[in-house]
Amino acid sequence: MNITVVLDGSALRAYARLESVSVGELMQTVAEDGDLAGIPVLALVDLWPDLGKEEQDLLTDLIGRADSPVQVLPMHTDLVPAVAAPARALGHGPAHAVATVQDLGATLATFHPDHYADALDPYDILELS
Repeated sequence: MNITVVLDGSALRAYARLESVSVGELMQTVAEDGDLAGIPVLALVDLWPDLGKEEQDLLTDLIGRADSPVQVLPMHTDLVPAVAAPARALGHGPAHAVATVQDLGATLATFHPDHYADALDPYDILELS
């Protein structure tokens, strides 16, 4: 299975807080195509302390299911330079998302596309609403 979409922290937050159906719909569409959405582990780590217990449980269920439409993407040592370069400006989670999009040729799904304007080409960003 291919990772075709990478979810950033804003997408994960909206999913966990049930603020928007667009994230769930996107994951379903990706899964119907036989692909997966990726969650950079650093985005998950950055977000985790800001979530309540029920929100954490919802994300734990999403990533822990055998039939999950997502895959948590590890921080491989070969990505360290690509993550470190934008980390000072973007933060670790967003920088991991950027590096993953570039590495996999995927699309970044976010509620804050302007945050990534200097790091990614506009056609690599899907604005969620």
